[in-house]
Amino acid sequence: MEIEFNIAGRILSKNGKRSITLSEVLASPYAAGANCAADLSEEALAAYCKSVSAQNACKVYVWKDCEEYGNANVFNGGSDYEVVNEVCFLCVYDCGKEMVRETTDHWNDKIDAVL
Repeated sequence: MEIEFNIAGRILSKNGKRSITLSEVLASPYAAGANCAADLSEEALAAYCKSVSAQNACKVYVWKDCEEYGNANVFNGGSDYEVVNEVCFLCVYDCGKEMVRETTDHWNDKIDAVL
């Protein structure tokens, strides 16, 4: 089994849309002690999102995706290596106020606004 983590986000300000990278999140005080995406908790990501949203007085999205790869759909002795489990975390803050904060087993229409 292999596990892949992805963390990203968007700042939607009056001046346009800007991406948030994993390195920005890791460099923030909210990532204390975190060295990689796997180390960042949902609490830390939500705190980061809230802070950036309040500082910029705008809507901010931050998400974390954890995909677990493994063998699935085995037919006639063959196998496909694909995502067998996924955990998706999304938080949205607008001017420092929490709008959405959820953990699901798939991406839903809320993420479509920024992807």
